[in-house]
This record gives sequence, C-alpha cells and structure tokens, in this order.
Amino acid sequence: MDVWLLAAQLMVSGAATPLETAGAAEDAMAARPLTQVSLSGSSDQMTYPDAGLKRDRTMAVSAPVTTQPAPSMEAAVNRWPSPNQVMTPGRRSAPPLGSAHLKPVTGSQLYQFRAAALAAGELYAQAVPQRYLDQWQRAFISPTHSDWQRLLAAEAATMTRRQGEATLAIMVGDSLALWLPVDALPPGQLWLNQSISGETTTHMLQRLHYFANTRPQTIHMMAGINDLKNGVPEAEVLDNLYQMMTRLKQQHPQAQLVVYSILPTRLRDIPSDRIQRVNQRLATLAGYQEATFVDLQPTFSDGQGLLRLDLTTDGLHLSPQGYSLWQAALVSP
Repeated sequence: MDVWLLAAQLMVSGAATPLETAGAAEDAMAARPLTQVSLSGSSDQMTYPDAGLKRDRTMAVSAPVTTQPAPSMEAAVNRWPSPNQVMTPGRRSAPPLGSAHLKPVTGSQLYQFRAAALAAGELYAQAVPQRYLDQWQRAFISPTHSDWQRLLAAEAATMTRRQGEATLAIMVGDSLALWLPVDALPPGQLWLNQSISGETTTHMLQRLHYFANTRPQTIHMMAGINDLKNGVPEAEVLDNLYQMMTRLKQQHPQAQLVVYSILPTRLRDIPSDRIQRVNQRLATLAGYQEATFVDLQPTFSDGQGLLRLDLTTDGLHLSPQGYSLWQAALVSP
C-alpha cells in the first residue's frame, strides 16, 4: 500500500474504542486487579554533574531555532511525514493477504493486535499475529494517544505479575521503537515495548512509572527525534533525555541502561547538524549515568549525513533493512 494513501486513510479515521476488552480479561485472570496508573506527571528539576549541561546550556545550541507549533498528540500518534517534508519519498510495503508472515502494518492494526493478545492473557511480544487475525486485520479506527497510554500501562502491569524469574528487556521510545520487529529480537528473554508513536521526551517522562514495578535486566532507550521535528531547542531535548536516564536508573538500579543515538532523517526540517550536536552531548550525558551509549549515526548515515535510502520507508521511519541494523546493535550494545 502506498504510504501516502495509508496516511490519508489514518487521518480520516475516528477515535479508537478504549481498551475495555483487554482490561476486563486481565481483571478476570489476575490474582488482583490491574494497578491504577495515573497518566499525569511533572518533570522534576534535575541536578547535573559539575561538567553537565545546565551550566553550559548555550553550548548545546549554536544557532537560534525557529519553534513551530507542535501538532496535536492525537494527530501525531498515527501520522506519517507529509510528502513535502521528505527529500526522497519511499513506499511502505505490506505482505499479501493470506501470507504466512502477515503482520500488522498500520498503527490501528498494531494496537488491535496488542489489545486482543492482552485480552487473551498474552503479551504481544510473545504472541503470534495470525492467532488474532480476525481482530486486527479489519482495524480501521485510529487509536488515540490515551488509548495507547492505557494499553502500555496494562501491558506493564501484566508483566509485573507474570515475569517471575524470567529475564526482561524494556524498550522506551517513539514510533521508531514501536515498530521494532519482535520476532527478530534477541531470544531467551521477555520483551516489553513501552513506546508510542509521535511522542516527545516530555511525553515519555510522564509515563516512565508505568513499568516501575517490573524487574528488567536491560532498558533500551531511543528518543528525541519528534522534539527536534517540532522545533524544541536542543538544550531542552538534552535536559529531558538526562531526566529520563536519571529516573530509569533510580527506578531500576539493577538494570543496564542502553541509550541509542538519535537517527538521521531525510526530512528537510531536521538538519543533520542538529542531530549530530545532540548526539555528541547525549553521549557525554550517558557517561555521567554510567549508561551504555550506542552511536548508530555512522552506520545509518549516507555521505551527506542523511538517513540512507535503503534503510527508510519514508525518510524518517525504518525499512526492514534499517531494523536489521538496529537489531544487530541490540544483540551487542
């Protein structure tokens, strides 16, 4: 399906039905009700190391940034880049109907698949999409941001009850992490994907407590590209990323925190030099938190510093080849 046709279909869709069936089934199966999760939160003021960002705030931004109004969250959750933002538009391929490898290819389908799996007592990272084909293949109503928040909170609560002694890895991010194929993730452990399309670092800061009661051995984090796309100053992006690292280390001191560089894009409104400046400072901040920093920029960039054509579907999101490269980094951070 042409990606622009897909975008048009998503934009005309209405709001999704709340996650009622999944929540009801979970309540019936669990020994106790799902923990009620507050969806509101505020960012704490952070104290940086002596060589940190706060005292050197002007260094993070070398040129004035023109801030443009951010899109509504409900629109951003299901939105793809518009054609005039992408230097070289691509196509997002979908497997043919009846394929043995048929998987969700839209946000609506992915949401309905995950909700159906949760209602049946499974987490989608361990579920088979074909088992819930009837529920997600005809999903045309777009889930709202609040729908996704409730789904992630419910999945995290389920993982808290059922993890047992199994090894757990958590992914935190936006649409890039949301679409990370689970069938090619490193085996031998559970995976919990806590990513929502369209989110900025400010949004993520307000929901890190969703999985506070889980016991992960590794937490993978990639965030910040939507901030830059919306014109957020680089210093503010770095500030939020540092707060995210600090909170995750406080919540899960036993976990290895893996921070990935912001990937390059082919979008005209995100200059490559901005991404590179943020990544340079992000590497330093990750070091303050004793986190593992994985710089994907050299591998994903072409000679002009843009996202390689073979690694993207639309100038921002990743192709199967792009995810294969990221998966290799997940195996050996």
